[in-house]
Parts: sequence; C-alpha cells; structure tokens
Amino acid sequence: MIFNGEVYNYKELAVKYNIQTRTTSDSEVILEAFAKVGIACVNDFNGMFSLAIWDKEDKKLFIIRDRFGVKPLVYYHKDSDFAFASELKALLQLPIEKKINMAALQDYFFLEYVPNSQSILEGFQKLPNGHYLIAEKGKIEVKSYYKFTEKIIARPLAPRNEKDVLDEFEELLASSVKYRQISDVPIGAFLSGGTDSSLICALFQKQNVNPVNTFTIGFDVKGYDESGYASQVAKILKTNHSETHLSDKSSIAIVDKIVDFYDEPFAAPSTIPSYLVCNVARKNVTVAMSGDGGDELFMGYGYYDVYRKVKTLYRMDLGVGRHLVHSLFKMRGPRYERASRLFDLPSKDLFAHLWSEQQYMFSEKEIGSLLNLSSTDLSIKDNWRKIEGMNLSDFEKISLFDIDQYLTHNLLYKMDAASMANSLEVRNPYLDYRVMEFCYNLPQEFKIKNGTPKYLMKKLLQRYLPDELVYRRKWGFPAPIGNWLTRELSYMIDKWLDPQRIKSQGLFNEKQVAHYVTAFRNGKNFHDKRIWSLIFFQMWHYKYLEGNVD
Repeated sequence: MIFNGEVYNYKELAVKYNIQTRTTSDSEVILEAFAKVGIACVNDFNGMFSLAIWDKEDKKLFIIRDRFGVKPLVYYHKDSDFAFASELKALLQLPIEKKINMAALQDYFFLEYVPNSQSILEGFQKLPNGHYLIAEKGKIEVKSYYKFTEKIIARPLAPRNEKDVLDEFEELLASSVKYRQISDVPIGAFLSGGTDSSLICALFQKQNVNPVNTFTIGFDVKGYDESGYASQVAKILKTNHSETHLSDKSSIAIVDKIVDFYDEPFAAPSTIPSYLVCNVARKNVTVAMSGDGGDELFMGYGYYDVYRKVKTLYRMDLGVGRHLVHSLFKMRGPRYERASRLFDLPSKDLFAHLWSEQQYMFSEKEIGSLLNLSSTDLSIKDNWRKIEGMNLSDFEKISLFDIDQYLTHNLLYKMDAASMANSLEVRNPYLDYRVMEFCYNLPQEFKIKNGTPKYLMKKLLQRYLPDELVYRRKWGFPAPIGNWLTRELSYMIDKWLDPQRIKSQGLFNEKQVAHYVTAFRNGKNFHDKRIWSLIFFQMWHYKYLEGNVD
C-alpha cells in the first residue's frame, strides 16, 4: 500500500474488523481491513486520503480517493500505459506528450481553476473524489463509492427545535475536532477571526487543558487585514496565539515562486496568504486545523443574495431594460463599468455566468475571443444544470454547487498545495462526512435567517464569543494582487504578457490580451483578476511545458 493522508477512526475500525494491531498506525488497520473485506471497507473510513493497494493474489491495483477530495490524486492512462501520483508535476517527468486540453483551459479562464476530473493536459485525469479506480492488465475502471447528492434527504423536512439542532451540531462538530487531534506531532489551528475558524478553535481549546496553538497572518494593506479580530478571539479563548504581519515586500517575495507549488493554472490570489500562513504555522507545529467548508455548508458567500436579485431582474425584464442599464453604467467610468457586467449575462445557465463574474473572471464570450474560438464549451454548465434540476431551493442549489465544485476543486486544492509545500498537514473538521450530511440536510432557516448567513454557526459561536465578534462583516482571505500589479508587480505584465511572447506562443488573440492590459493600466482595476489569470497561466506554461521544471 501507498498511503497519503489520515483515517481518524482507525481504532474503531480495528474493533469492527477484529484486527489485532501490532502498531499504533492507521496504515496497518487500512491494509488489514482491505485484506478482510476488500474495497467495501472504504465506506467505513472517516478521514482524508488518497491511497493505492496492490492485490498480489488477483493482480489488481486499487486506487482510492476520499469522499470530498481533500487529498489529490492524478493519473495517466493510454493503451497499456498507466501511472499515478499525488501531483501532476510528478507525471510530467515521464516521456509523455504534453498537449494543452483546450476544454480545461476554457474552464480555467471562466472559473479561476480547472474543475472536475479533467486536467489542463490531455491524457491526464484526476480521480474524482468519492471514487476508486481498478487497474488490471492494462485496463482501468473508475467507480463511485460515495455521492454526496445521494445523501440529500427529500423535502419537506419536519420542523425541528433550534436548541436540539444546535446541541446536535455542537456534538458532531466537537467529535470531528476531537478525531482530528489524533497525532504524535505538534498540532495547532488557523485562526482568522471569522466564524468558521473561530468556532473550530473554540471547540479545540475546550477539549484541551493547555492553550492550543493558533496562527494568523495580516497584510499591512488597509482592507486586507483582519488580524486584530483574530487576536481578540484568541484572547477570549485563551489560545497560544501567533500573529505575523506581512509587508508588501515580504508577501511579494513569493509571487514569482507560487507556480512552483501549483502544477495546474490556478488564479486565486489567496494562494499567497495560504502559503504564507502555512509557512508561519510550520515553524511551530506539523499539523493544523482549518475552517474550510463552513461557507459552503452554511451559505456564507455574498453571491447568494446577488443571484436572487439578478434572477428576479432577469425574469421581470425581457432584455431591453437590462441592456439600457448596461450601456448607461459603462459610460459612467470604471467603478460603474464593473457593475454593468451583471446586466449583460446570458439568461441560460445564469448562475454559472454570475459565479464567474463574481470571481472577476472572463465571460464565455470573452473566452471565445481570447482563445480565437468560434464556439465555447464549458463543462461547468453541465454541472450546474444537473443541480438546477433538483428539487431544492435556489440557495440550496448554490450551496450544493459550492460543495461539489468550489470546495473540492478550488479551496482544497489550494490548501493542500500550500500546506504540502511547507511540509504541514492541514485537517478540516467541517469536512467530516457526518457533519457535512447533517448540516446540508438542515432546513434552510438554520443556515440563513433574516438575512444572516451561517445562522446556526453563529448561534453556536455565541456560546463562546461576544456578539460583536460573532456578528461582524465577513472579510475573506485575499491578497491585494490588483494593488501589486499596478506597482511592484507591474514588471510581471511586461514580462509574461509581452506581445512577442503571446504571438510566438500561438494560444491567445494578441489584440485581446493587449486590450485587457491597456484597460487595466488605464484605471480599469476590475480587470486585475483577468490579468493575473493570464500571468499565472504564462508562468505555468513556461515552467511545466517549456522545460523549465527544477
């Protein structure tokens, strides 16, 4: 067996499968359980993992990925050739043709990441979360063992008492936090001061007599620093808190190297603070807990309400009014021009287009022009259509989309790459499948109520923190990439989006790239993410396809 990750409930599994353990390792229990009952044992695993088991008797290779895709796994298969690894960069060492997957490239410029099982390169695939692969005699078969959509309880649900729900939620989340403390190395937690991480840290500290280690970083840029809130939370919870303030200079120092850690194009600027907070934490601990998953479960993003308003507008207006507002806003300067884009979205697959726009990425029409395509083919629209057809409220559909797409293919990929680059293991209490299934199936009023998102989480957090810290404005964890690109990182535009480089590469429409560069430098700062996505792709292409891999 080759095993990456953790199975937290291995002691219970040893009892269930009557395994006489000789070590204190989960690896032993996994292998013994598989030897006893085969692939069925994976349904009992509570953890994060990608693993491969070679069955010597049947001459079969089994490769398995955890339910929500916390740990990555990629593979290559052509004819009788088969190879797998945790990272694409490992497979790129093989003497294999490396050709851009144009469908994946379109999705990247629409979303900021490459979604689903596809890879940025043709012939390479990601094993989907909740799936396993069997390789035998040169052939492979991919099967599902867990589908989150199959765990959704049919509506309507019977009314439930709020205190009972709150108590059950606390018990489940506390159990998940307790599981994720199993370690023979120092352990801590990220603390941003927001609801998600504060709740994890509160339960973590409650279960320990000594102060637990918590970590936060702050940018010395107004509007991007919430470390003060983290300090207040840490003081109340009595954690051993480490706060690191980063100047523009110290943050920018890693921007040129960020592509070393992400072996697919990935345009989220939060890769920078994610790497830096992992770097800070690793100086004190080997394992850290994270709050990823809370926003997806409890409808914590601002675009829920934006979608409701935009959808209502699109239903009421046949197009004339929207186009008029779009034109008027475009004439009122950059501030209004960014907003004008919301009035120029396709009515079909509206949420998918709105999601892209909220991330400041390219529209489907812009992608066609950028890549010189007569038509575009975005796989993400198929994902949304399947969810849109389910018997759920609009907000529940968005939550499911976020769990199925954004969480797995963006947030978890981002944090795994950042943490592994620093030899830090990150664990996610909200991603315990018991917590995920319980929370998603709660009636919507426990998630967003009277305009308050993450309602149940905040009610629980009130047991540990004062209201002024619980009910404050959400910040997020970005990096001021737009500010940097206008100043210290302006050279990256000149270097990576140089017209001659674009022309010789032959992937992009030179005039379109020049258009976005000119617009950005003329004050249309809302193009910063589009510029950054182009730069990141160019850095990735140079390193991984032009032979500059270390």
